Amino acid sequence: MSSQRKTVIALVLGAAALASPMLASAQQQDRGWYLGAGLGQMKAKGDCPSGFTCDFKDTKWKLFGGYRINRNFAAEAFYANWGEIKVSTGAVSATGKLESFGISGMGILPVGRQFELFGKLGLASTKQKVSASGPGVTISDRDSGSELLFGLGGSFNFSRNLGLRAEWERLNDSEVDVLSIGLQYKF
Repeated sequence: MSSQRKTVIALVLGAAALASPMLASAQQQDRGWYLGAGLGQMKAKGDCPSGFTCDFKDTKWKLFGGYRINRNFAAEAFYANWGEIKVSTGAVSATGKLESFGISGMGILPVGRQFELFGKLGLASTKQKVSASGPGVTISDRDSGSELLFGLGGSFNFSRNLGLRAEWERLNDSEVDVLSIGLQYKF
């Protein structure tokens, strides 16, 4: 083996030995627990019948937490109050409220040092409370079920621990779209 070849091999092995702790440290920083909260607007799909007044938009809020498995994947749990839908005509009115808790898996694509994009797919257990009232009559009902949740978003990390997160989410069966912005804290 030539002297140049031995020098190149020694340099490569030395660089790998020096890089190994740095890579382990970077991977360690990409892993860990996080918590967050978001606020936004919900919009339900649907048509307002003729002669009715409808409000299919409302403010929503969400609490979430998860574990970042590595640089590109995370598992997340959440609770969300999606808001309410109102429909009325004359003296008759109805209100539907939605809330969910669930889990989702996230695929994450880091873009630069502070920005990352993500996609999510999960399962939500959604409760719907419906009430209607008219002259001398009040009716209420509850329903619950599981449904698919998916979404896209991005986050900007101000520091290693604190980031701003914006996302769009869709509750598939409830036909609800949500835009929100929030803060997340990484431990």
